[in-house]
Amino acid sequence: MKTRNFVSGLVLSVFLLITFTGCEKDPVTLLTGDVWTFENLTTDTDDETIRSLVALGKALLTDATLEFQEDKTYIITSPLMQDPTTGTWSLIGEDQLILDPDDELSSTANIETLTKKELSYLETYIDMDQNPYSVTTTWIRE
Repeated sequence: MKTRNFVSGLVLSVFLLITFTGCEKDPVTLLTGDVWTFENLTTDTDDETIRSLVALGKALLTDATLEFQEDKTYIITSPLMQDPTTGTWSLIGEDQLILDPDDELSSTANIETLTKKELSYLETYIDMDQNPYSVTTTWIRE
């Protein structure tokens, strides 16, 4: 009886170990696994100028793709932009993404969602009246 319980417990332990470790991946693997397609750009501000700029950014990113390379570079291509945006990326822990575009200021975003199918990150800014607002960018994969 004790051998049977031990074997059953061992089988259950191995099954749980495989199940939980097989489903989880580290953030680098999730980011670099494949090409992301732009899904959405939103903001929580009531400022109409900022909302208009976010709408313009959303329009420019329509059908855009984002690819994170294993060498810590990235490329964003969009049919509405003449040249791709390139730069470097890095992670702080598992929930902050730093994008450092070539010839532009870098930004740090809080990762809201990171799965095999969805990447969503939130960036916080300060408007001209010193009010904070957030912009959320969402990318998906099929």
